[in-house]
Amino acid sequence: MPAQPHPLAEYADRIDAAKVYTLRQLAELLELAPSSVSGMARYGWLPGSRMKPHRRGGRTYTWTGKQLLRLAARPIRVRFDHERYAPSTLYRVGCRCPTCVQAHSADSQERKRALADEAFPKEKRDRLVALVADATPVAEAAAEVGVTLGQVYGRATWDAAFAEELDEAAWSLCVLGQTDPACSTASGYRGKPGGTSPRPACRGTGCREWRRGQAQLERSEAAAA
Repeated sequence: MPAQPHPLAEYADRIDAAKVYTLRQLAELLELAPSSVSGMARYGWLPGSRMKPHRRGGRTYTWTGKQLLRLAARPIRVRFDHERYAPSTLYRVGCRCPTCVQAHSADSQERKRALADEAFPKEKRDRLVALVADATPVAEAAAEVGVTLGQVYGRATWDAAFAEELDEAAWSLCVLGQTDPACSTASGYRGKPGGTSPRPACRGTGCREWRRGQAQLERSEAAAA
């Protein structure tokens, strides 16, 4: 059974030797679910912990930063026992079977979406949609509620309900009007900056949908080239 680097090894430069880490803090450091870190402690991969009362009742593991740094420097021997260890935990120590890879991906996605909810909660999302529906450009609405444009459109890529609400609200930004022949075209999206009848670039829903379709086509053509 070959030795593997300890799961803490790649995070050693982020461990504060003077700090005391709770189980949840260690889980955040390792980018794992707390249940996975609890399993690592039970299985003996994180020896030297102390149990202390939790403020909400029960008890929780704690480790000093010095303990964690010592553990990070020690290789461990791991049997990839899928009946005993959680798949996400086994992924951390080298298992790349489909089950462990899938579990790691799911854990990563769950953590990222939890962080996204914390940074851009429903109250802010509702406020942003209301501002856009009132003809406030998305970038300005984002700044007003305290998030970035990347957070807005990033969320829309995986939150279908939010994406639909945003698209519905953004019809208010249409420069030409939904019934105009130039709506949802390159001409509408790009606008007309000069000439006798200038008009701004449109970022309403119809023209953004045209741009999304063009971007997909461009990626497909680039991949086929």
